[in-house]
Amino acid sequence: MADIIPVKGLPFSAGFRWSVGFQMERFIKELAKKRILGSKCPNCGYTYVPPRSRCGKCYTKLGEENLTELSGKGDLVSYTVAHVELDGHGNFLDLGEPKVIGAIKLEGADSTIFMPIKEIDPKEVKEGMKVEVVWGEETKGELADMKYFKPGGR
Repeated sequence: MADIIPVKGLPFSAGFRWSVGFQMERFIKELAKKRILGSKCPNCGYTYVPPRSRCGKCYTKLGEENLTELSGKGDLVSYTVAHVELDGHGNFLDLGEPKVIGAIKLEGADSTIFMPIKEIDPKEVKEGMKVEVVWGEETKGELADMKYFKPGGR
């Protein structure tokens, strides 16, 4: 029987030649213009953010013509306050300050996105509060262009 030797930090590189689909490509590119896109089903009216190619409610195919711009403002549906995070090796690290991660339902959307909530004391965060996106100073067309959400928006 062979011995099992645990190895940590093995270098790994992976290249991919696939697309996330035109909806996600367009969603990400539009972030560079500080625009958030969703896709609205023409059959049942459900709006997804990020956009999808098929409605999860009625299975209608969604295309370019179904893309819709959202305001970047919405409601905090739910949240969690994290006091630890993973270190990448399966261990927990204590955070100096707690982080709030929220489920946000944007105006005009039916689905939620999960983003950090900042510029508020974690003890003051409440479900149902109005929030708005905070953009990076220099946007590049990547998911990190949306830095976090903060209280406000209406």
